[in-house]
Amino acid sequence: MLGLLALLAALAYLAGRNRMREAYVAHEPTHGFGHDSVTYHGLFVAVYGVLPALLLYVALTIADHSLAFSARAPWALPAVTLLFAVFCVRLAMSCLAPHFTARKRVERFVHWLMLSAAGVTIAVTIGIVASVLVESLHFFKLVPPADFFFGLTWSPQTALRADQAGSTGAFGMIPLLVGTLMITAIALLIAVPIGLMAAIYLSEYAAPRTRHLLKPMLELLAGIPTVVYGYFAILAIAPLIRTMGSTFGLSVSSESALGTGLVMGVMIIPFISSLSDDMITAVPRGLRDASIGLGATQSETIKRVVLRAALPGIMGAVLLAVSRAIGETMIVVMATGLSANLTANPFDSVTTITVQIVTLLVGDQEFDSPKTLAAFALGLTLFMFTLLLNIAAMQIVKKYREQYE
Repeated sequence: MLGLLALLAALAYLAGRNRMREAYVAHEPTHGFGHDSVTYHGLFVAVYGVLPALLLYVALTIADHSLAFSARAPWALPAVTLLFAVFCVRLAMSCLAPHFTARKRVERFVHWLMLSAAGVTIAVTIGIVASVLVESLHFFKLVPPADFFFGLTWSPQTALRADQAGSTGAFGMIPLLVGTLMITAIALLIAVPIGLMAAIYLSEYAAPRTRHLLKPMLELLAGIPTVVYGYFAILAIAPLIRTMGSTFGLSVSSESALGTGLVMGVMIIPFISSLSDDMITAVPRGLRDASIGLGATQSETIKRVVLRAALPGIMGAVLLAVSRAIGETMIVVMATGLSANLTANPFDSVTTITVQIVTLLVGDQEFDSPKTLAAFALGLTLFMFTLLLNIAAMQIVKKYREQYE
């Protein structure tokens, strides 16, 4: 049905466009026709002719789930929709005239379309936050917030139903937060310097041919599935770190936070390098020429002019990389494990918030148990943490941003 409506929209566009082209030839010498392009007249017929039929089809489809009318007459719904679409197209065609302001009506439709898209985005965001918040409040009725936010032991596997005696579940999230921050920090220590230096080389030093060769190869890292990175961490990085640690007399876990952070840092390098390269390239060439004309070297120009001008974009790239590292799950599950250890030693095994969310929601436990509801509390905490991170990044950008003409 949608294909038929799309075909009808294309035919309506061509019909409206051809009619106004003929009217243009007939009226231009005497009436000064040409207020709007014939393209807008075709778009007007296509949009205002087929869109009402599409809305009618959606409404009838939703209503038919309760009426079950299509089971008795499966041809009725498409037939009614097509007849209504043809009627709307004929009505839109009748509105066409030499001085009809089709452009204004089409642009008004586009305006409301974009406004609706923005509204849907906001509504979805509010819905997600509200659903997580409601379930989190249910969790905090069973587990005190102080125990959750400041507890030092995470062991939800021992949790029983709230109405059963002897519940021994420990829901302290501090070990999860420490593990998340540790792995993210290790990843950023790898990704930010390498990604930023790669972006500076590609945008400022590399020849055009070298840039066109290296940048796609670097961006290929972003297309590698995370499970492949997990296998790489298990088979290559973890044994290497364990062997090197044994050489220096260090006790290294087979699933260490260091190995996970190193592999995750490699994974997020393209996010920083590609976006930073685009931001640095967008800096006006006149700023570089003015700096060099005043006697600055190329390296001084990059440090004092180019990077400052591109700072908002670079901060956005780093923020995207941080969000990507915090939300990563597969690499941590495969390379670090599920042990919620409260430690600052990168050679120990840790776990993250996202991994525990997945673990808590897997299984046959009841939905109203503290173990299941804890996943929503962790999700709300992760959301608030990311929100604060965004606010801090915006303040940094606002403080150091410089306006260039």
